[in-house]
Amino acid sequence: MNEWLTSFSCEKDEDIELFLHYKAIEFEKLSKARTYLVLDYEQLENRETKLIIYGYISIALKVLSVPKKISNRMRKELDGFSAKIHGEQINDFACYLIGQLSKNSNVKSEGLTGEQLISLANDVIATSVEAVGGRYIMIECHDEQKLIEFYKENYFNEIARIPDVSQQMVQMIRKIS
Repeated sequence: MNEWLTSFSCEKDEDIELFLHYKAIEFEKLSKARTYLVLDYEQLENRETKLIIYGYISIALKVLSVPKKISNRMRKELDGFSAKIHGEQINDFACYLIGQLSKNSNVKSEGLTGEQLISLANDVIATSVEAVGGRYIMIECHDEQKLIEFYKENYFNEIARIPDVSQQMVQMIRKIS
């Protein structure tokens, strides 16, 4: 674990904290995801000051596998071209995944909002879309009303629920504009 990453804490979701502490660097090395830290510019310039992580996002590529009950109209919208290939329904769609998104619980950062973190993720994804294309951004969050409402307020729509051993997850998508 990188020592200065331990300054980050997420009281609401220990998995988010543990990802940054123990997995983010390994995911970088394996090219499984890219993690972007929100830091204070003045701290970066002053090398004697200990860096504080205000928040972070992690972005990856993921395949969205839609349930059989999804309509052909929705499949065509997801694909952008067709609902079927060689007469078979298209079930899998490439998406950008915002895998982690959080503010640091240890820092009173009234200036950093969840909306700003999503905006940062959008900016990073826009660069990738410009280079290779893409139609949708996906998130997978715990089935908690407050989280679901936050993502809905940021233009994500629920597409599926994923049963998990410990807690059900909700898959939500947002079209890239």
